[in-house]
Amino acid sequence: MATVQHHSPLIKLTHSPDSTHSNSLKPPLKIHSNAKRKPKPKPKPDPSSPFKGRRSGFVDYDKGQHEVSTQVSGLRRSDIPRRHRLAVEGNRFQKDWSVSEVVERVLELKHYEDVEGVLNRWVGRFARKNFPFLIKEITQRGAINHSNQVFNWMKNQKNYCARNDIYNMMIRLHARHNQLDKARGLFFEMQKWRCKPDAETYNALISAHGRAGQWRWAMNIFDDMLRAAV
Repeated sequence: MATVQHHSPLIKLTHSPDSTHSNSLKPPLKIHSNAKRKPKPKPKPDPSSPFKGRRSGFVDYDKGQHEVSTQVSGLRRSDIPRRHRLAVEGNRFQKDWSVSEVVERVLELKHYEDVEGVLNRWVGRFARKNFPFLIKEITQRGAINHSNQVFNWMKNQKNYCARNDIYNMMIRLHARHNQLDKARGLFFEMQKWRCKPDAETYNALISAHGRAGQWRWAMNIFDDMLRAAV
């Protein structure tokens, strides 16, 4: 029986220079775009940074004394509106004090001296955001006469805007000094300025009248708080 041998044809593979294999070895082409890259937006400044307190202090080991204070810068000349900045520029009587510096200068005066003269020289008075921090610092010192003068001066400023936090600080100050009539007067005054009393306002008044034993006033204020649904 004869056997038949099958010979498979030999296929010779050749790679041309234009083959896809050779193209895969080439470095990738860089695509240049004419479009300009947008610059990264600058981070916005923190609006609360001028009002962040910076603590400073000193220690006298010989006398055994130490003092720690918090300094608040507030808005300065470069932060006030341009029209006011041009008005005070070049005026040697207008001072670019910080909020803490103004408080120190006011407290150095007697309550019957010209407190408004110092405040009218302060460039920061043109920025209404400084007012709550001015009242906060001066009421924390417990100087009730100076606080009243600063508060009355503040209400006469054109850029003044009545705020709950300012009235609450003044009410708490009078409550600490047991001047309940003036505290109640501020309570009614803030409502005339369309400032709605909040829980902090009512708590300060109720606790002050309770300490003084004026329970009828305390109950009346409490009933008013319930009617206001605070």
